[in-house]
Amino acid sequence: MEEREEKGVSTGQEAGLSRTPAVLDTEYFAKIFINSPIGIYIAQDGKFRFVNPEFQRISGYKEEELLGKPTSMIVMPEDWDAVRQNAVKMVKGEALSPYVYRAVDKQGDILWIIETVTSISYGGTRATLGYFMDNTEGERAKEALSLSEEKFHKAFRSSPDWFVISTLEDGFYIDVNEAFLRTTGYRREEVLGRASHDLGIWADPDQRTQMIKTLRERGEVRNLEARFRMKSGEIRHVLWSAEVIEYGDEVCLLAVTRDITSRKQAEKERLQKEKLEGVLEVAGAACHELNQPLQYLFLLLNEVLGEIPKSEAVKEMKAQLERIKGITRKLESITTYETRDYIQGSKIIDIDKASKKA
Repeated sequence: MEEREEKGVSTGQEAGLSRTPAVLDTEYFAKIFINSPIGIYIAQDGKFRFVNPEFQRISGYKEEELLGKPTSMIVMPEDWDAVRQNAVKMVKGEALSPYVYRAVDKQGDILWIIETVTSISYGGTRATLGYFMDNTEGERAKEALSLSEEKFHKAFRSSPDWFVISTLEDGFYIDVNEAFLRTTGYRREEVLGRASHDLGIWADPDQRTQMIKTLRERGEVRNLEARFRMKSGEIRHVLWSAEVIEYGDEVCLLAVTRDITSRKQAEKERLQKEKLEGVLEVAGAACHELNQPLQYLFLLLNEVLGEIPKSEAVKEMKAQLERIKGITRKLESITTYETRDYIQGSKIIDIDKASKKA
């Protein structure tokens, strides 16, 4: 846009032009510009002298609403000084790249305009020829991308879950968030540039190898249960999800990890409680059923010992019955669910450990 009425900008000798302006042939102009897909205008003395149909469509104004009006009428007031300065530089040949500014259409909507200008002779008088292109959608897309990137970075930094960006093949850490550092116990400088296998993060390295295979095939992994080793050596249970992304010129993965150690521990305790309840029911029933025959056997053995007090066999039988009685007392005093290995990989209740707190 040019504006001669305000400080005499850009179209006459007052702009210090050294180049000879192009002479615009009216008939030739009509053939070239009337049906142009680009908005075109001619400004003279700071006012519109010609606007093509595309310019009218973009601005929302009709020809009669524009001709004779100042060119500043469609420019956002905050952008006007920059528009004048850019137009002067371009007319003088000091700038070649198009400049961008905000315009306001007839409905009051803000448009992002890409514009170039050149000096011409129009009706025998110096004027400015402008090319006016609507780039609103492009700017909105750029703004949306910028906003989404800002939101991503905020989520990355502040999330209570671990966020990690690492190379796909070698697992070199490119970036990690505070939650990762806080939970693992590492400092940032101890992690960045090092590989996960160097730190021993994956407690089961073969699981990472399988995960990489899945990522190559599907491009993502969702809620993989894994065990991660902290700097202290502690093993924590996690849910691990990741997607393959392009980060710079590198194929990387963006991983989100949720610590479920407390949940796994609570689940383990719940299962142990359920198992303990089952054990207690069986132990209680067994003790109840055994106590009466044991008492009767003791009575019989005492009678036998009265008749043959020196019988070693009878004494041994009584000792074994005492042993059984001791086992029933342990069964009655079980307080925890403890197991030990048995034959062929099976497990049985470790009665001594399970009743040690009795």
